[in-house]
Amino acid sequence: MISKKLVDGLHMHGDLTIKEQCEDCIYGKHTSRPYTENTAKEKNILERVHIDIWGPVQHQSAGRSQYFIIMLDGFSSYRTVTFLSSKLADITLKVFKSYQREAEHQTGKKIKQVRLDMG
Repeated sequence: MISKKLVDGLHMHGDLTIKEQCEDCIYGKHTSRPYTENTAKEKNILERVHIDIWGPVQHQSAGRSQYFIIMLDGFSSYRTVTFLSSKLADITLKVFKSYQREAEHQTGKKIKQVRLDMG
């Protein structure tokens, strides 16, 4: 703005060119991907199960839940959603073990890999 004389009464002395970007500017323009490695598409049911815990929500559900957990089979895209009162490890582990028992019983296959976003 100064070099194009768009501001009246502002006087700058010295070099006005920016030679390098500051570290904050560089990191501020970076984007992050959810996972770093490339993974092949699943070829069988329960080859990879994706888990995401979401919450807390602004308003509790009728059952007083503030969180929910989504478990998705990567091959079939079959999803289950379970509402949680909190995201404590023992509660989420109990829900996952229940999902694992049911899924393995229904399909006759074992879960090979679980993918989390570590939320």
